[in-house]
Amino acid sequence: MGAIEEAVDLARAQGKKVSSVHLRFLSPLEPGLKKIFSGFKKVMTIEINYSDDPDAPMINEENRRISQLAFVLRAHTLVDIDCWSKVPGHPLQPGTIGKVIDARLAELEGAESCSA
Repeated sequence: MGAIEEAVDLARAQGKKVSSVHLRFLSPLEPGLKKIFSGFKKVMTIEINYSDDPDAPMINEENRRISQLAFVLRAHTLVDIDCWSKVPGHPLQPGTIGKVIDARLAELEGAESCSA
């Protein structure tokens, strides 16, 4: 089991509504991704790659550089896909990914409570 799957399983065990998909092929991309993504409020990639932090100074939606997989999936599906990426020089740990999941869920819950 990979770090992402382990982190998602832990989040689900805590009652959080999250899922993961493991892409086996990148070229060509697997069929049906747009339909799968349409069933979720938010889709994001977790990558060992570079992207700008959306909260970084002078970064906005127009100039933010997103990681490669998120970029390819956005182009292929026309779905607004966010990303979280890091280049630590070693594999990502489930605890790190779990913290990212928790932070993004908190952002979504905060946005929902503000619009309600």
